[in-house]
Amino acid sequence: MDPFDEASHAFLAWLRNTGAEVSNKIELKDLRNMQAGRGVVATQDIHEDEVLFRIPRSALLTVDNSILASEIPKATFDHLGPWLSLILVMLYEHVNGNTSNWAPYFNILPSELNTLMFWEADELAELQGSMVLQKIGRASADEQFTRELVPVIREFAGVFFSGDERAQEKAEQMGDAQHLMLMHKMASLIMAYAFDVEPANSSKIADEDGYVSEDEDAALPKGMVPMADMLNADADRNNALLFYEEDFLSMKATVPIKAGNEIFNDYGPLPRSDLLRRYGYVTDNYAQYDVVELSFDLVSALATQHNIFEQARLEYLDEQGVVDTGYDICASDPYTIQESMSPELIVLLETLLLPADEFEHLARKGKLPKPEKMGAKAAEMLLQLVKARTAQYATTLEEDVGSASDVNMEGEESLKERRFAMARAVRIGEKELLRKAELALEQFIRDKNTDSGANKRQAFEEEDRPGKKQRS
Repeated sequence: MDPFDEASHAFLAWLRNTGAEVSNKIELKDLRNMQAGRGVVATQDIHEDEVLFRIPRSALLTVDNSILASEIPKATFDHLGPWLSLILVMLYEHVNGNTSNWAPYFNILPSELNTLMFWEADELAELQGSMVLQKIGRASADEQFTRELVPVIREFAGVFFSGDERAQEKAEQMGDAQHLMLMHKMASLIMAYAFDVEPANSSKIADEDGYVSEDEDAALPKGMVPMADMLNADADRNNALLFYEEDFLSMKATVPIKAGNEIFNDYGPLPRSDLLRRYGYVTDNYAQYDVVELSFDLVSALATQHNIFEQARLEYLDEQGVVDTGYDICASDPYTIQESMSPELIVLLETLLLPADEFEHLARKGKLPKPEKMGAKAAEMLLQLVKARTAQYATTLEEDVGSASDVNMEGEESLKERRFAMARAVRIGEKELLRKAELALEQFIRDKNTDSGANKRQAFEEEDRPGKKQRS
């Protein structure tokens, strides 16, 4: 048997031994010919709401389920927080190899990752202009691992390298480049595969669509959910969803699935830049969620250039929750300024443009301009921002589209060719958004000026109408 398939069979046997239930209507399939690693495929027709598999909470790779939870003080984990704590646990289980309770699971996780953390410098250069480069944070992660994780491993070396005579020596080596890269790998696996694990008795309140607030989601502990993370994701074809129960996590079909079809989860509304950063690939299915960010530094530079940068107004806007590090331009269909432009950015520009007496009047009432009533001056400034943002890219949209080659992401092209093609797809998506914003703003300004001209003509005609009393 092929080692790849052998690892899959060993994993499924281990999974069932944990008490998991796996439907005989699905199989774990080798999809490497499609650059998709493993995937889950239906072998028989599946009904809507049918359970595909159920994983006991005890089989989840979480901090609480790891031996480390009983060997290291809770205060240490509390200090590290959910993210670093799970990285520490993943490291512990990884270095213990076949003695780990999750060894068969680790054996099917990818050994090489394609996320931006592992791209070469020339590959990252292809993303010049995209704000996603600022989200990689490799240097800051190195500093955090060195400051937070390495001292814990050294302090509890005897636990971390249990039964090893060289435990302390190995712990001292954890701060070197090789082991920091291993920490990056564990962090990237968590970012790509981990789920927010709701407690058995969750007190969270969901809205009518089943979603909860980002603040509540951020507070949830993260955990690796074996088998659930074998599902590939698709924004259009997603047909399964993970449900949280008291003792199990159940993956259920959300629509009927035909035999032979792949079973997909969904990552949610992620732009392709974040899809690439977190999961190492892009697909046109997520173009509908693309975003371009206009940084606050860009806004403040333009405001300073126009002599409208006023600290008192910014402080007031900050109190009102308007000032942010950046403002998004989102995709919408059809594209409209109201749907795509950040309302906070429009409010910021309108406030900076207000005459002093009007601003003071609004501030006394604790109010803000309404973004839907944006005027021509704010639109003109917004247009300048869009053009300045477009100029931050090293290439134009036309150059990118003209140089785009037919690189098959599921074909035999080299890894570097695929990475260049994915970076180009991200650039093109962002530049297309900026182009749409530019055209929409130009049309908005033309319409405003036309309306203004018509109003002036109407006022003049009314003033000059026979029988109307003339102004002295």
